[in-house]
Amino acid sequence: MFKNPIKTKSWSKLSNHFLSIKDFKIFDFFKKDKKRFKNFSINFKNSILVDFSKNRINLETLKLFGSLLDEINFKNYIFSMLMGENINFTENKPVLHFLLRDRKNIFLKNNPNFTDIKKDINANLNKIKFFTDKILNGEWLGFSGKKINNIVNVGIGGSDLGPRMIIKSLFLYRNKLNIYFVSNIDSLDIMKVLNKLSPEDTIFIVCSKTFTTLETLNNANILRKWVLDFYKNKERSLNYHFILVSSNFSESVKFGVNLNNIFIVHDWVGGRYSFCSAFGISISLAIGFDNFCKLLDGAHDMDIHFFSSNYLNNIPIVLAFLSIWYNNFFKFHTEAVLAYNENLFYLPMYLQQLVMESNGKYVDYNGNYISDYYTSPIIWGGVGTNSQHSFYQLLHQGTCVVPCDFIGEIKNVNNINDSHFKLMSNFFSQTQSLAFGDKIFKINNWMNNNINNLNKFIKFKGNRPTNTILIKKINPYNLGSLISLYEHKTFTQGVILNISSFDQWGVELGKKLSNLLSFYLGKKIKLQKKDFKKDIYLDNSTFNLLNFFNKNYFSN
Repeated sequence: MFKNPIKTKSWSKLSNHFLSIKDFKIFDFFKKDKKRFKNFSINFKNSILVDFSKNRINLETLKLFGSLLDEINFKNYIFSMLMGENINFTENKPVLHFLLRDRKNIFLKNNPNFTDIKKDINANLNKIKFFTDKILNGEWLGFSGKKINNIVNVGIGGSDLGPRMIIKSLFLYRNKLNIYFVSNIDSLDIMKVLNKLSPEDTIFIVCSKTFTTLETLNNANILRKWVLDFYKNKERSLNYHFILVSSNFSESVKFGVNLNNIFIVHDWVGGRYSFCSAFGISISLAIGFDNFCKLLDGAHDMDIHFFSSNYLNNIPIVLAFLSIWYNNFFKFHTEAVLAYNENLFYLPMYLQQLVMESNGKYVDYNGNYISDYYTSPIIWGGVGTNSQHSFYQLLHQGTCVVPCDFIGEIKNVNNINDSHFKLMSNFFSQTQSLAFGDKIFKINNWMNNNINNLNKFIKFKGNRPTNTILIKKINPYNLGSLISLYEHKTFTQGVILNISSFDQWGVELGKKLSNLLSFYLGKKIKLQKKDFKKDIYLDNSTFNLLNFFNKNYFSN
């Protein structure tokens, strides 16, 4: 089932095809195909339009990628996911996050093995609703009887970036609750939040799948002590101010809250795919349970689109093709996500984790080291138009070509002084100028004829690929669809590249080593190499850095 992609016949055909079209310009593709926009765009429920016409591809490119999916039996991978097989094979787990948003039971009813899972999912969803309603209706009070006004989400990675990105994106749907986030183990992060709060009207939602994550537990214990100090060590107060979300029930219980305050996350939910799980409690609190359900429904409908649409009309699959096309054939190794909506500020950061933690691997499904092709591109980005005055110079005239996803909104309610039209004119002009360069303008008409010696400096070659993603409105449903789109794009890339997208072993070494090295920090005496445990390889650099840190930490 697992195949090295470059050893397939389809990859060989793609390589030959690449050589035949690599020098074509985007301008030439449009000149040749008068219906290129129609042929290279997909409309999802008239809510999200994806235009991929400004790319260095033709229909043959897409057909060859479709043949590649057939050759690697891509449909078998989808079937395995839908049937709950352990496609996260290194951790021996299924990958079923799509079931969390299957409120219509489309997937659940097709597999009798999901009966118990369905009960658990529904029970968890009802528990989220119950808790959300009690907070928003003012029925849940703090230990001293005050109404809850503040929610602090304590997590890191997916349990932080998912809720943080979604709550920021859905700012217009927010209620009056104040939502804060604590993720960094740097105490500056937690103190900035605590300086604004009182324990009396605050609930902390501690999210850790294993309930062993160093950063999250360190912060949770600081907060636990803060609350207990305020209430003079009355441990009953914890039940009024802490909610725990984890798949490790036995470790969660040790924190000291009522069992009803513990929400369970299924072991088959990866952190970066977890916004639909109980890790999304802060989302439900911020926008209300009904809007949380619309978020789930939008994600579910994109799931249906991905699982049922043919390859060439399937948004996640087409975008996955394009990433692999540029990363492996053109050797364009980065992708920029450019959001023309201030509320989507955290989206590039969220997608960094989703894509690079999922597909940043150099070991394939068969346990072989990958040396003959590239896996994940580097994801980065920002919001427009600020980014235009930051790094767009490189996008237009830099020596490295960066394929871009431009994401914009059609119906923005805050069109003060036509600012939304001005924003979107920038949005459209950037994709146009990146694709076609100065073919749009005659340079001499743009610049004064007396300074023609600047022609080379103001030359825009264009031919820079972009995808345009136009969302009718940034609402819960459409945002859910957008997130699901990128989830399935990431999965598709992983399958084609013969890697597991659902583990993250590369994160673990640093965690274990930091736990070991933390013992040696804050020592007033000079460390000797004999002081270190035998299971640590102590290089000369780290040894001297630790001593330098300790010496200067205690100096004036």
